[in-house]
Amino acid sequence: MKKKLTKYLFVLPGFCFFAFAMLIPFVMGINIAFTDWDGVAASYQYVGLKNFMDIFRDARIRTPFFNTLEFALIGTVVGNVVSLYLAMLINSKFEKLNHISRTVFFIPVCFSSVLTAFLWKFLYREFISDLFGTKNLLGNPFWVIPAIVVIGVWNGAGINMLIYLSGLKNIPLELYEASKVDGANAFQQFTRVTLPLLMPAFSVCVTLTLTSWLKEFATTLSATGGGPGGASRTVSIYVYENLYKYYKAGYGQAVSFLFSLCLIVIGLCVSSFFRKREVEL
Repeated sequence: MKKKLTKYLFVLPGFCFFAFAMLIPFVMGINIAFTDWDGVAASYQYVGLKNFMDIFRDARIRTPFFNTLEFALIGTVVGNVVSLYLAMLINSKFEKLNHISRTVFFIPVCFSSVLTAFLWKFLYREFISDLFGTKNLLGNPFWVIPAIVVIGVWNGAGINMLIYLSGLKNIPLELYEASKVDGANAFQQFTRVTLPLLMPAFSVCVTLTLTSWLKEFATTLSATGGGPGGASRTVSIYVYENLYKYYKAGYGQAVSFLFSLCLIVIGLCVSSFFRKREVEL
């Protein structure tokens, strides 16, 4: 009984923080989603499902919606490819410098999204545009999303890299040796040994990366503010604008609530997809 109580006491601080910072505001937001509150007034009126019905009639949400999908698709693919490549590079080429190389690749994770955005905003404007003889990529409607994805991947690839590296370390070398004896080349070893045994890592990394890009906010807001011309405006920025720019807190909370439900469903589906393909040693 005492041991069980000790376990709960260790979990209690984290749960209290989660409840205070996430759970309570989320529940309060659900209530606001059914009102016409402007975010400032002391009183408001309940409007039923009006805010939710307005979402499906609002043409302005289409661009943020498709921008968010583009962020999620490009960011998830590029982010996981880069993270896996770095993990394999450290695991094979830099094995003697394992700790140093891990630290070097992980350093960008220590920078905040806002600081990283301003740093890359400066690089795009002062160096990269001159180097390639192009205009500022963040000011180009066609290239702005890929440019922001580069910022996000540089900032966050280190976390997934460590997860993939841990998965690679758990794969027995005997499996590679046996496959080599059977005549498998490097590509066949990667597709038939490495990838199947990395499915638990893929389950975590893809889910985290996908949900992170679907709720993309800080980096984009700091780098472009959703511009140029709304070309990088995401659903999260759209919610932010409704709350603090247009003073439509009720409508913004309705969008946020529906979007949160979508994130939960997508996260569960992706996690389930990869878990069904996990291979036990």
